[in-house]
Amino acid sequence: MDKTTLLNEARYAERLCQRTARMYRHLQASTVFLSVLGGSGVMSALAQGVPAWVPIAGAVVLATFGAINLAVRPADKAAANEADCKRYAQLRTAGQSMTEAELSVALNKAHESDTAEVEALREVAFNDLVREIGRGDAQVPLKPHQRVLGALA
Repeated sequence: MDKTTLLNEARYAERLCQRTARMYRHLQASTVFLSVLGGSGVMSALAQGVPAWVPIAGAVVLATFGAINLAVRPADKAAANEADCKRYAQLRTAGQSMTEAELSVALNKAHESDTAEVEALREVAFNDLVREIGRGDAQVPLKPHQRVLGALA
């Protein structure tokens, strides 16, 4: 691969990490918000005149989104992806003064310690990259779930 291709590959990896981190940050905010909302519903049991279904629904929402937050740990995954993003940004900067062989080795080394990405975001990040380098004609069509994730991320 030539140097420009390697630098674009690093930019793609950086963009994928950015998108993944942003998605996990939005998931974190949503689960915390819904857990607080569910907790408020549970607390409504203390008030008189509140229908019985309100605290029950609140308990279900609190338990569901609290469990999602604990099981998925989106804040931890977002932090790991943000660290990867910084590493790729530094690699792109340092890569300007590297030879193709050095850049290729550094890129392969960076890929070894990547955190897991969300596969459905790969095409979204690819489309971001081709728009950034002025090749909008090379965009791939996104499936509906990829468009939703792209909007979330």
